[in-house]
Amino acid sequence: MNRNGFTLIEIAVVLAIIAMAMMLVIPRLPSSEHENVKASASTLAATLRYMQERAATSGTPYYLQIEPGTDAVQVLQNADDGSKKDAEDPLLQQRPVRKGIVVADVVRPRLGKVTEGEVMLPVGAGGVRATIHLRSPDGTFWTVMAFPSSGKVKVYQGYQEEAL
Repeated sequence: MNRNGFTLIEIAVVLAIIAMAMMLVIPRLPSSEHENVKASASTLAATLRYMQERAATSGTPYYLQIEPGTDAVQVLQNADDGSKKDAEDPLLQQRPVRKGIVVADVVRPRLGKVTEGEVMLPVGAGGVRATIHLRSPDGTFWTVMAFPSSGKVKVYQGYQEEAL
C-alpha cells in the first residue's frame, strides 16, 4: 500500500519551527512609522545640503517653506520678479517629508520655537541655522539640525535641543 502525505506530527513540528522563527524575527522588524520619520529626517537633511550646494553653484537663493503642525514642507526659489516660485530642480520638487510625518516645530535663533503658522527658511551658499523636529503619529521624534558655520546638516534620533 502506497501512502503519500504528511503525518500530523510532521506538520506540528514544521509549524512549531515556523512559530519559533517568527518569535525571533518579528520583534526585530522596525515599525513602519518609526522608519517613515527616520527616512523623512534623512531626506530633509539631504534636501537642505543639496539646497546649499545649488545656492553656492547657481547663485540662486532657495527657501524651505514649512508649516509646523502639518506635513507641509516645500522648496521654493526666487523668481525673476523677486517673488518666490516652486523650485525648478526636479530633485527639489520632491516632498522632503513623507505624508503623515508632522513638523512638530522649527527653532531659529531670532524667532525661537515656532509651532504653528508658516516658517520661511532662507538657504543660501552659507547654509541656514535651524533645528527642525519631526514627529511620527506614534510620537517618535527625530531632529534635523543645520549649522551655517560648517555647512553641515545633522540628523539625531529623538527630540534634541540646541543652545542658541
